[in-house]
Amino acid sequence: MDTLVVAAGGALGAALRYAVGQLVPVTVGSRVPWTTLSINVIGSFALGVLMGVLPSAGGAERWRLFLGVGILGGFTTFSRFQLRGRGSH
Repeated sequence: MDTLVVAAGGALGAALRYAVGQLVPVTVGSRVPWTTLSINVIGSFALGVLMGVLPSAGGAERWRLFLGVGILGGFTTFSRFQLRGRGSH
């Protein structure tokens, strides 16, 4: 069951990251991947907030898997794959 929770969250996180990528254009020729950097900072901040809030919530482990590992993991990790697909290494 935990695997399905992570998979569902990961699918949502990756879809969210793709949507953000469509809304925020990448600056061509920029040496800094600003969109990817912003996504990863936002994802890291959200994970920190989540880890601060979850210990007091009921069912915290399931929420950690869904939100932290799934959604935020898919949201931030997808950034790297998208960057690679644009010809950068």
